[in-house]
Amino acid sequence: MTKTIMKLSTAVLLAMGLTVSAAQAEDVAISGDIGAYSQYVWRGVEQTVNSTAVQGDLGVSMGGLSAGVWFSNTYPAAAPQYLGKDVVEFDWTLDYSGNIGDTGLGYSVGGIAYTYLYDSASNFPEIYAGLSYDTFLSPSLTAYYTVSDSQSKAYLAGDLWIDLGLSTSVSGFDVSGTISYANWKNDVVNRPIGAVDTFKDGLSLAAIGISKDIEVAGTTMTPSLTFTYPLAKKQADGERYIYGVPVKSEFIAGVNFSY
Repeated sequence: MTKTIMKLSTAVLLAMGLTVSAAQAEDVAISGDIGAYSQYVWRGVEQTVNSTAVQGDLGVSMGGLSAGVWFSNTYPAAAPQYLGKDVVEFDWTLDYSGNIGDTGLGYSVGGIAYTYLYDSASNFPEIYAGLSYDTFLSPSLTAYYTVSDSQSKAYLAGDLWIDLGLSTSVSGFDVSGTISYANWKNDVVNRPIGAVDTFKDGLSLAAIGISKDIEVAGTTMTPSLTFTYPLAKKQADGERYIYGVPVKSEFIAGVNFSY
């Protein structure tokens, strides 16, 4: 499934790129960005373990259809043949978004293939669907569903992650907040429940972020600050867990340049 999504995303990127070159269609857009961050935290879980991260993406869109690839350095590789190397994450995305008439409602459906250079055992695919409403606080609801197990069994088919978000602009600053709910696939072999339940269903994470776009020499520079706070129930060992990993509150500062 992961290879299929990667091949499809790559094919769409190439096809759209050829369309731009051959037809120079005005409704085709190519975008990208690159940024540096104090650390990389995904759904409350530290990926760079308090080390800086360089992240960026490249995307192509045509009408409501878009495809892209996003990358970041992550954790140190564990496989003996890759010791001394940092795992690099590449996320391949295929998305279709649109609006429902003049209601102010928007929708988005798509798939993401999470792939890891130097840690292919963690590769896994998700599909997602979301709704948003164009108003002052711009509420949105997006559900992500894991399609198949990763070889490492860190991610299992049936895992469900739901984000409820709000966002607005205040005095030129973009402010957003998200509350996330997780429903984990029950698996007594790969996720045994003992005194410490590291996969507890329920509210798992809250996050708030603030950013500001600044035009610099034809490029948009966006400094940002994000705070994440785990909501998962505290276990007998005093820890809160997401994806079976102990998590804590995190601050992530960064600056991004889009072109």
